[in-house]
This record gives sequence, C-alpha cells and structure tokens, in this order.
Amino acid sequence: MHKTIKNLMDKEHRRIDFLLEEFEKVLNKDLKKAKELFSKFSWNLEKHFYIEEKVIFTIYNSPKNEDDDLDELLKEHKEIQWELKKIKENLENNAKINILKLKTFLKSHSKFEDEIFYPKLDENLSPSEKEIIIDRAEEEIKS
Repeated sequence: MHKTIKNLMDKEHRRIDFLLEEFEKVLNKDLKKAKELFSKFSWNLEKHFYIEEKVIFTIYNSPKNEDDDLDELLKEHKEIQWELKKIKENLENNAKINILKLKTFLKSHSKFEDEIFYPKLDENLSPSEKEIIIDRAEEEIKS
C-alpha cells in the first residue's frame, strides 16, 4: 500500500484513542493502573503533537488563506494539553476525574485532521516533502 500522511496519522489517532479507552476502563477501579495508562496515553499524545508541530507544520507552507487551519490546530493542542494537565493533577490528588471534555476535544480535533487537513497535505505537498514527513513521523512513533 502506498504510504500517505493521512494513513499514518489516522493509525496514530486510532492508537491514541485505544490508549484513552484503556485508561477510561480502569479509571474508577484501579488508581495505580489508571496512572500508568494515563502516563502512557499522555506521552503518546505529546509525541503526536510533536510530530504535527515540529515536523508537519514546519514543512507545510500553508497558503495564507489556510493559516487559520494551523492556528486553530495549535490552539486545540493547547486546549487538549490543558485538559491533560487537569486530569494529571486530579489523578495525583485522588480527585474526581471527568474525561468527557478531553474526549470531545480529541474527537473533534482528529475528525478535522483525518477528513480535511491530512488529505490536503497528501494532495498539496511534493513527494519529497511527504516522504520527509512520513520518515520523521515514523521515526518519532517508534521512539
């Protein structure tokens, strides 16, 4: 199968969603396991954001009329990171944890990327730019 940015990042979204589901399953049952799973989920989500911000966004020179897309994605990253911080603090303090807001943010964010942003990259970037992004993203995912 021909490698695309969309396929690679879709796969990453599914993996991150799976990790969040695993965290949610144990959240109110096993605090120690919940902390471990949340740490793994957070680490993988941070790597995902790193791939987007330091690899994709730096290679993709968006047309001026599309700069809003990048600004919105960066804003969403900050909102999601804020939710992660609150959940981590609540885990550390054994406080009640609600992940609905995080799940809602992630679902909306992923939907835009999967349906609009990544396909646009695959369509508009040169083969060499796509290859660089895919190679660097795969390298980061494996680390």
